[in-house]
Amino acid sequence: MQIYLARNQVQAGPYTLTELNNMLATGQVDLSDLMWHAGMEQWQQVGEMTQGKNHYNPNGSISSVPPKRVSVAELYGKKESHSTTSPSGNKPFNINKPVSLKKQTASMAAPTQLASISSRVFAVLLDALLFLACYLPFLSGLNYDFAKITATNGDMEKMTQLAQSVPEHLSSMTSIMFLALFAIQLILLLRRGQTIGKLVNGIRIVDEQSKKLASATQVILMRSVITSALYILPMVGPIILLADFVVMTINKERRSIHDRIAKTRVVKADPKQLEK
Repeated sequence: MQIYLARNQVQAGPYTLTELNNMLATGQVDLSDLMWHAGMEQWQQVGEMTQGKNHYNPNGSISSVPPKRVSVAELYGKKESHSTTSPSGNKPFNINKPVSLKKQTASMAAPTQLASISSRVFAVLLDALLFLACYLPFLSGLNYDFAKITATNGDMEKMTQLAQSVPEHLSSMTSIMFLALFAIQLILLLRRGQTIGKLVNGIRIVDEQSKKLASATQVILMRSVITSALYILPMVGPIILLADFVVMTINKERRSIHDRIAKTRVVKADPKQLEK
């Protein structure tokens, strides 16, 4: 099977079914792109043919008659220009003269280039270290009077005595640092789809289908609140965390469990992803 793709009235292909599915899995092909192969009556969006999934499984009869050209404007119900030439104005949009996908603009692939596993791990570690750093003032003020603490009955009483041994100004400093860092992370997530760790590593959370900035529900509720609640569950929390990492490393899309729950991807950051 030879499959042709088109974006912005620039045609690419032909590709095999395996090549198409690989490009869907890695984000090189968007669900909003157009596709055609023998057996289809006209160009259609990839997402319509895959039913919104990043995998195409064709069925039905196959014919050898190519379809009439359908522009993006027609596809979305807009009036089409009478011109039958491509955006360059030199050649018609001809299925018999495909253009390599590599010759299209770099901006088409950049927003969907998947983040490496190492960059995602480093981002998480950096964020964790920043939060741990917030507790340094508190830890520096602990008064380790082991003789007195050992004589205290009960772990809770010991913890209370340790906390009370910290000077008030150091406790306040820790609280302020923690709240400030939390606010910065929240703002970055909502406005840029990034934490400080992801910003430093040049990666971003985007919506699975649009490849644009993910919504607040996706990045805060689905990815952060729900998954964090699962991670801190007694006994099973560490198992879920480990499974999350394993799932991310063994699939081509590099999507962890919380990516699938939130319907997001983590990709290399590009300014076009912030465009509305």
